[in-house]
Amino acid sequence: MKHKVETFVNFPIHDFDLTNYVADKRSSRSQLYELYALTNPYGGMGSGHYTAHIKLLDENRWYNFDDSHISPINEEDVKSAAAYVPFYRRAKSDTSGSGVAGSRRARDITSYKH
Repeated sequence: MKHKVETFVNFPIHDFDLTNYVADKRSSRSQLYELYALTNPYGGMGSGHYTAHIKLLDENRWYNFDDSHISPINEEDVKSAAAYVPFYRRAKSDTSGSGVAGSRRARDITSYKH
């Protein structure tokens, strides 16, 4: 007998840090990701229905897509036990030399001067 697992799994919406898992360890650039979409399957193993939560980046607002019905939702409602496949995109990083990544670069450059 097979059954669908419906356990809530907590996942980050903002600042999903994958820095320790990138191939180029020499890079001081932080690998931070932001959730922008999520699928939600409902039903059992034999049949069901899918919805999606999608963040419209231009509006910085989350929406629930359910067939032909689209409705705005609050960010805190994005996470649920129905969450199945999260979609992330790399967050914009600060390349101007300021901020956390810039501080790391400045520290690294300073250490080479000595």
